[in-house]
Amino acid sequence: MPSLDSTPPAPPATNRRIETLDVLRGVALLGILLVNIEFFTRPIKAVALGFDSSLEGVDHAVALAIHILLQGKFYSLFSMLFGMGFAIMLARAAEQGSGFFARYARRILVLGLIGLLHALYVWSGDILLTYALFGAVMLLFFRRTPARRLPIWAGVFLAVPPALLWLMALALSGPNVPPEMVESMQLQHEGFVASVASADQVLALGSFSEVNVQRRGDLDFMLSSLAFFGISILGYFLIGAWFVRSRLILDSAAHLAWFRRVAVLGIGLGLPLCIAGFWLMQGESPMLPTRGMAGASTLSLLGNLLMCLAYLSGIVLLVHSQRMQAMLQRLAAAGRMALTNYLLQSLVWTWAFYGYGLGLYDQVPRWAMALGAVLFFALQVIFSQRWLSHFRMGPLEWLWRCLTYLQLQPLRGKPNATD
Repeated sequence: MPSLDSTPPAPPATNRRIETLDVLRGVALLGILLVNIEFFTRPIKAVALGFDSSLEGVDHAVALAIHILLQGKFYSLFSMLFGMGFAIMLARAAEQGSGFFARYARRILVLGLIGLLHALYVWSGDILLTYALFGAVMLLFFRRTPARRLPIWAGVFLAVPPALLWLMALALSGPNVPPEMVESMQLQHEGFVASVASADQVLALGSFSEVNVQRRGDLDFMLSSLAFFGISILGYFLIGAWFVRSRLILDSAAHLAWFRRVAVLGIGLGLPLCIAGFWLMQGESPMLPTRGMAGASTLSLLGNLLMCLAYLSGIVLLVHSQRMQAMLQRLAAAGRMALTNYLLQSLVWTWAFYGYGLGLYDQVPRWAMALGAVLFFALQVIFSQRWLSHFRMGPLEWLWRCLTYLQLQPLRGKPNATD
């Protein structure tokens, strides 16, 4: 194990901000909002219950399209971007001969505190605290990992959830399984469904303090699931770091043929896998580990990974298309303020839907929610452009940087190439 004070030899890395990453963040923000908006009107625990089969007509079609095309793909992309950011900061610190460990530790500590406040007082589906926790793992154990080993470790962490599901499913399908164990799991499932229904009522009708009590319970649920499902996020971090260490994302113009192949193969293989995984999951309970559920989860995980890589590759190709430059620059503005925009999405939509706000919970059709998400993101793009015409970074990005560097950072003025 390398010492904490050692820094790896860095590949040549530019000190200029990489606009491709900002565009990717902007697109990921839209994809995440389209997925998350469902869970602004469903308890976060309902994630474990899978697709909402009660929807009908246009609402069902919209929800199904989002489930197949977006769910699981854009949080993966956002996670890869976090890993890319880690690798770029590490390389720049090595180039400049500056310290990295303490500065990055402060960075993820601040991110974790923001995420904790977000989870406890805004929305239970927070991802920032999880990123901070696994960012600490990256800092402690993967700073010097050679580029060729990063995909191997990523595969290990991505394989953990389906492997555990298969072990549980096979154990429970054997001839010597005590009936009491199966009955106990079914009772736990029924209790979980009841807790989701109870949370539904609290979010729809509860006061701010009552919803906060629910959020604290939801946080326990989210943290307890990290060891089982959340560990795949670490795999996506490592894939992102590999994109930087292999120079694919730093020298993307030199690797366009590679990105074209990945875009075609990712959609060609990933989409059928996602459809097959969804089809196999019908009639299965995500809370009860059966062979069918384990198989469906495995197919979905592979499909999500392939489609995420396809989306990433497609966006990189668009970045190098002259026809798309104006639109992509707008998306890049939103991506430069990803933290601010992500938290703003939660603040606005929980206030709109929850009982202590406008109380629109269960009042808006699913198709209208998706349309509202797109329109809201368009407003965020405009807001980001206007803000960055006067300030170097978003307000929360500025606060994050000040606390990371333990000194006030310049805010006024247009962004420069190194912000």
